[in-house]
Amino acid sequence: MLITRLLRELLFPGKTPVNKSPQPMVREAGDGIEGYSFTVDWFSSCVPAWRDQLSGVPGIGKILEIGSYEGRSAVWLIESAFKAGGKGEMYCIDTWKGGVEHDAADMAAIEEKFLRNIATAKTRSRSDVTVHVLKGASSALLASLVSEGHALSFDVIHVDGSHQCPDVLSDLVLSFQLCKVGGLIICDDYGWSLEAHGSEDLLNQPKLAIDSFVNCYRRKLVLSGVSLRQAYLRKTAA
Repeated sequence: MLITRLLRELLFPGKTPVNKSPQPMVREAGDGIEGYSFTVDWFSSCVPAWRDQLSGVPGIGKILEIGSYEGRSAVWLIESAFKAGGKGEMYCIDTWKGGVEHDAADMAAIEEKFLRNIATAKTRSRSDVTVHVLKGASSALLASLVSEGHALSFDVIHVDGSHQCPDVLSDLVLSFQLCKVGGLIICDDYGWSLEAHGSEDLLNQPKLAIDSFVNCYRRKLVLSGVSLRQAYLRKTAA
């Protein structure tokens, strides 16, 4: 497979996927994390790659995120991705019911943290950003966005919802319809696995879905970057 071959060229052999477990909070200058409320931070280590990838998308005005959780990546996008002094739109999709890797009992508090963090980000953004919070299953909400005329309108799409292989594939196919030609699709947790190394179930992780999507759409996109954490896809044709 194309993405697997490129990954082998980019990574040291023998390196294996790891579970996406909560990490200690990482506070780095310039990442704007102060003033927010996060219990985990899976995002800060991705900031350099995101800055590099987003620099190739001129005039970002509309962003979609599938799977927002507490809003860690969303607040960074609201603060950093849009043109200073301009206007922007941010769409956040989540069920706030959690996935198989989450404790469902905590999700109400997670949703409250998300809403507070988004409100803070809007006051701190250098741009006038309108945030649309869409609560529900991504399969239905993404299809609704297509039917409501949002096809080919998003500059950046971050796919980080359900990590079950069929759900990831559905999110990617619908995201492709919504993404502009020249836009960027960020696939999170490429190497994530629910099970321990050696007993992985391919249908419980995003990798097979991402590989399949990239290979099926290889004439309509380019792989602009890949690691065990994320894959970055640039759409080249409708």
